Amino acid sequence: MEKTMMKFLFLILTLSWSCMGFSKSLVDDLEGLGANKEILKRARALSPHRRVRVVQNRSVDRNLRFEFSVNYGAIAGGDPYLETSSLGGQLEFHINPHWSVGMRYYDYSNALSAEGKRVFDYAAQNALVDPNVTVPELDSPFNSLFGTITWYPIYGKMNLFDKGISQFDLYLMAGYGKTETEKGLSNSLLAGGGVGLWLTQHMASRLEVRYQNYEDHVGEGRSIDWVTFTVSLGVLL
Repeated sequence: MEKTMMKFLFLILTLSWSCMGFSKSLVDDLEGLGANKEILKRARALSPHRRVRVVQNRSVDRNLRFEFSVNYGAIAGGDPYLETSSLGGQLEFHINPHWSVGMRYYDYSNALSAEGKRVFDYAAQNALVDPNVTVPELDSPFNSLFGTITWYPIYGKMNLFDKGISQFDLYLMAGYGKTETEKGLSNSLLAGGGVGLWLTQHMASRLEVRYQNYEDHVGEGRSIDWVTFTVSLGVLL
């Protein structure tokens, strides 16, 4: 019994000594890590505050500057018998990097949609046989002119094909104006958003999705709703 007790005490002392040695080694390693000047130097170089300051630095100045661009738009919705696209111009005055006001002009090209062609072809082929055949009344849009205001709440930078770093802003816009159709003028509303790419100090591009509404002059008037996808290229002055 005494021999067993002695062995047990010897085992406890051995383990205690080993643990003390391991603890001292671990403390020494941690102290060595903390004293490593190279590691501390690199850690200070990766200061979060300094990184935030770099991201917030805008490379393209848009304070009190004009932007002029041309754009092309593919339009979805509206009159089911028409396919419409737009070609336009845009003038923006950037008050600061967060706000701009502007004017937009769109000229529309119209063609019969597949359904429109079917209906008109059927009417042309059966007009002599069935005098009651009718065709739908159309009021093609000609152009629109808007005043707009744009807000740029989100900003960032991106690697452009490994050729350089480009600045971009995500924006929201709203506008009010007039749309001219074949049969008259109508009040028109505009709302949307997109991304502005500031390629250089003097070149800009935009990708935009917007909603547009106006009333045509068919019957008592129909509400026409469009969703337009636009790409533009312009200059900063």
